[in-house]
Amino acid sequence: MKITEESYGQDAILVCNGELTEDSLDAFRHAVEQIEHRNNEGSDQSDAVADLVLDFEAVPFIDSAGLEYLLDLQEKFTEKLGRVKLANLNENIAGILSITRLDNAFERFKDVPEAVKAV
Repeated sequence: MKITEESYGQDAILVCNGELTEDSLDAFRHAVEQIEHRNNEGSDQSDAVADLVLDFEAVPFIDSAGLEYLLDLQEKFTEKLGRVKLANLNENIAGILSITRLDNAFERFKDVPEAVKAV
């Protein structure tokens, strides 16, 4: 999985490309940990990340390990920082969330600008 980080205001955006599976989870986890590390080290709270937007436009598949990590991430991120928002979900990812009954577990948005604007 290839991950690039962008920011918009106080939101961190992770643009993900590839499957989010047990095999690619380390790269995803590393990207999230970098954001958390910067937040913990930063003395200026104006630079702190408020929300994490995950752009899944180029993510064709998520396995159970990926879903489990997303649930853990949401709980941990919400406790310490802000919210986790999913954007640009394709039909396959939306179907996986529906089948696993996790479609209401995450805030979902049509695209990144909509996710960033959501308060």
